[in-house]
Amino acid sequence: MDTERGNEHFSVAVHFLRLLTSYLEQHGCAAQELLSQAGISHDSLCDPNGRIPFVSFDHLCKLAADELNDPFLGLKLGLSVRPGHLGSYGFALMACSTGHELMQQAARYSVLAIDAGHHVVEIRGAECLRHWRSSLPHTLPLGRIQDELNLATWVTLARWFYNRQDLRPNWVAFQHSRPDDTSPYDRLFRCPITFDAAETTVAFDANYLLMDLPLADDKLRRIMNDVCEQLLKQMGDALEPSWLAIARRTVLDSFSKGEPSLLKAAKSAGLTEAEFKEHLAHRGLSFRRFVDELRSSLAVGYARDPSLGLVDIAYLLGFSEQSAFQRAFKRWTKMTPGQYRRNHSS
Repeated sequence: MDTERGNEHFSVAVHFLRLLTSYLEQHGCAAQELLSQAGISHDSLCDPNGRIPFVSFDHLCKLAADELNDPFLGLKLGLSVRPGHLGSYGFALMACSTGHELMQQAARYSVLAIDAGHHVVEIRGAECLRHWRSSLPHTLPLGRIQDELNLATWVTLARWFYNRQDLRPNWVAFQHSRPDDTSPYDRLFRCPITFDAAETTVAFDANYLLMDLPLADDKLRRIMNDVCEQLLKQMGDALEPSWLAIARRTVLDSFSKGEPSLLKAAKSAGLTEAEFKEHLAHRGLSFRRFVDELRSSLAVGYARDPSLGLVDIAYLLGFSEQSAFQRAFKRWTKMTPGQYRRNHSS
């Protein structure tokens, strides 16, 4: 990973953030007030494929834990998660046919929910180990709340996908120190738990990888995988230079606010306009093509989402007129948005 990439450039999907805001509202807390304290604007929650900075999400989690006086907030959030909180990634997992496919998809697409950490799957004898590792610069720890949220989310969803509430890991390990009360861990994981471990890990019997999943849907899986691949392209590769990832995010954020600006994209990446254009040219891109490719990728993902009207999509992509959006979409896909939606609906 580019070690110059700062923590502020890692992000969390808005639909995953809603797991926390819904939990706060269910427990009588003013979510809007805490969002404001964490520096998260209400407008940033309106884009269905929007993202907020990881540092803001992490700050909000800590504010929420303090407000609720609950040191086990991460575990409880993970226990209440459902596939929809992961967006397209969650539905791609739900449609998987086997445990092995589930693990593969999770390792590839987990960054769509939160990219400050990543999954690494290891087969060790008769066990399958799923490690949760930091992607932050210098592998800075993600902290207790994020580690507990991630492992609790994975175990909860595994029970959901296998349709087995009796499913339990072989063991779980956390990097943070052992708290005075471990009963919430025992109730959720129902297995041996280690603290002060070298890695944050959950281990299952490897036989789970061979099992068929009851919610398998091959057609839905293909569609959602395609959507996830489009979303990955929008986010960019974690190994790419930081200037490109930052510029991409700046352009994506600008679509619903007006036409993307070359100057703004360059400044956000810490470059002059001339340097930015030169960097793009080395990748065979002009700024206009860079913007067009991002817009087309986003358009295809939006068109597959039946909850979005075509007028909404045109707005989210920054088109002032529906006719201009229609022409652009046909140039990208050889179909109108309506034809594309009919041909690719699930």
